[in-house]
Amino acid sequence: MSEREAFELTPKEENFSRWFDEVLFKAEILDERYPVKGMYVWLPFGYELMENVMNIMDRLMRETGHKRVYFPAIVPESVLSREFRFIKGFEDSIYWITRLGRRDLQEKLALRPTSEAIMYEVLNRWINSYKDLPLRIYQVVSVYRYETKATRPMLRVREIVFFKEGHTFHASYEDAVKQVELGVDIYKRFYDELLVPYVVVKTTPWDTFPGARYNYDLLTIMPDGKALELGSVINFGDLFAKTYGLEYMDENGQKKPVNTTSFGISERSLAALIAIHGDDRGLRLPPKLAPIQVVIVPIPTKGYEEEIDRYCKEIFSKVRIKYRTVLDDTEDRPGYKFYKWEMKGVPVRIEIGRKELEERELTISRRDTSERIRIAEDKLEEELDVLFHDIEENMRSMAREYFLERTYNAKSIDEIKGNVETKLVSFAWCGLEECGHEIEEEVGYGILGYEEDALIGSGEKCIVCGSEAKHRAWIGRSY
Repeated sequence: MSEREAFELTPKEENFSRWFDEVLFKAEILDERYPVKGMYVWLPFGYELMENVMNIMDRLMRETGHKRVYFPAIVPESVLSREFRFIKGFEDSIYWITRLGRRDLQEKLALRPTSEAIMYEVLNRWINSYKDLPLRIYQVVSVYRYETKATRPMLRVREIVFFKEGHTFHASYEDAVKQVELGVDIYKRFYDELLVPYVVVKTTPWDTFPGARYNYDLLTIMPDGKALELGSVINFGDLFAKTYGLEYMDENGQKKPVNTTSFGISERSLAALIAIHGDDRGLRLPPKLAPIQVVIVPIPTKGYEEEIDRYCKEIFSKVRIKYRTVLDDTEDRPGYKFYKWEMKGVPVRIEIGRKELEERELTISRRDTSERIRIAEDKLEEELDVLFHDIEENMRSMAREYFLERTYNAKSIDEIKGNVETKLVSFAWCGLEECGHEIEEEVGYGILGYEEDALIGSGEKCIVCGSEAKHRAWIGRSY
């Protein structure tokens, strides 16, 4: 096998599903070879990359007053089933524990599908007065859902390993509405830093999270034309509070139910980053997220091995002060190293051979464009600063272009049908449920959500009934 063949991938545009699996394995993100379907082993490089992603979210949560906590992963059936609509929404996907050792349990225990019920059982001891509100908490935990559809690494799994779920508690519905707006803003800032394009939509009433008053989703589109839900922000109003006895004493000594919200993301955020930015040579990672930002590769020349080695170590000692850097001085051939680090998406490669040694220069290769440039050694630090900024802006621009190429604004149901298999399609909608259902029946896919009041005053007409369109709705295939 040649150096190139070891890292060869199925072309992304030819077969995205196969390309994605190959990248996860060859870039050492995940190992799928685990004997429980829908559960995967995270490898060191992939885990560090996911940590870098979640560190951004952790920073944004803390900056906006959310405190990190941890609640247990197991909940009794009696607690989980108090809210019928909630349990009904998860009834086909819950993992039940029915036996401890050799003894059958009198009451089943559930592995956490999400944490509302687990938290509310405890929080009625924390919240007593209006002075205890608002309360904003979050945790990063594993959740378990028996996904009956075909499982896909990161995209449709049975163990969500990096589930960031935020839960907030408020004195009034109006405060909960403001919190939802804050949650959406946090997610927009998060995906802007990941350079992942998205659209924010409100879900239709018939597809809203079980027990929720309403919820917003962030959607993007994958290379195979399927929409991917990146995260949800949900307003439960006082529904769960009434069910679980979550009350507070207001300023007038009156007991009132607490209003609650929740919002969550998962490793789907990394899946989107990989799928949108990756190419036929592997990952392309934004510099701030890459576990390795710079790799230094010696180009051996007979008779100059020691001098080149010293020069590489000298450069390494300078670059590593500011950037996550690797000096690849293994015995592998340079070509093999190039393919390896390109597969892992390292943003910048520095090549050092006899010519660079003699001229005190460095050859720099950009992963995003494959452009190669020469810079003087004494300009290295300032050039890298500029280069990383330029790489990020270029990747942002390419992602925006990618999104526009895969979305389509339809003016008729026939145009939806003609594009929905390959694109995320928007259309004008009046907001009436019967019009929404008619479109879903005609097209064969569900409405993914709508941009609320986006078309008011635009003069556009609903493509079903012809009345004034209030919303821009989105429809398409999805994961």
